[in-house]
Amino acid sequence: MDFCADQLVLSFAERANIVALSEDAMGLHSFYKAKAEGLKVIRSSAEEVLMLKPDLVFRTWGRSHAIDQLYSRVNVGTFQPPFAIDYEAVLNTFTSAAEALGKAEAGKLYVQGMRERLLALQALESIPLKAVYLTPSGFTAGRGTSVDAVIHLAGLDTIAVDLGLNGWGELPLEKLVMTPPDVVIASFFEEGAVHVSNWSSGRHGVFGNLIKDLPSILVPSHLMSCGRMFTVDAAEYIRAEAERLGLDKKLPKSTAPLQAEGPDDPAD
Repeated sequence: MDFCADQLVLSFAERANIVALSEDAMGLHSFYKAKAEGLKVIRSSAEEVLMLKPDLVFRTWGRSHAIDQLYSRVNVGTFQPPFAIDYEAVLNTFTSAAEALGKAEAGKLYVQGMRERLLALQALESIPLKAVYLTPSGFTAGRGTSVDAVIHLAGLDTIAVDLGLNGWGELPLEKLVMTPPDVVIASFFEEGAVHVSNWSSGRHGVFGNLIKDLPSILVPSHLMSCGRMFTVDAAEYIRAEAERLGLDKKLPKSTAPLQAEGPDDPAD
């Protein structure tokens, strides 16, 4: 019923047993977009779902508990995992999803593979560079966020501590100018990935200078969607790009202030 639930279904369900996915299963944010090709997609309204007469409905953030009660009255089961506060909880979600789909063994193998890849990342030598995470809106990920955890898992540090950032928030431009990072990590910049207001702080010249002047890693949005669900994949991508750019052999630069420029003309 939502594209994060789609990812769980596409991870384990037999293709012939998937009666429909949400319409976002084919979007840029969908990790398993290729697997969704050719499958029926719907807007996930209760009417559409009931017309298909499914045995089980998956949802993560989509709809409310009231919908579960509705489906229960017509003998349709529902599966909703608890909110994953860390990666261990994410692995438990995949295990539970596989069991709900009758694919317990596949779930065990999936989790085992993820744990092995996680350990491989944790064993890598850290890269002594500080990264800033950019989004088109000008918001960033501070301490305690899944994105901050992904960047650290890739072996990089972040400027979250230097800027006093906790959770999600708007990047403080003045502090960013005076305490520039060594590398930029950005996501959701693909065309059509998100709507960006002409007045967004993300249009400020400082952000343009960051991407222009510093090594930048643009992470595909499907790797950063659905919270911590694809943490390992995102961290592996960032690490591979960092090594391709030679960042694992680069020393931190001196903290020279960035050149500040005004925002772009909103009419552009």
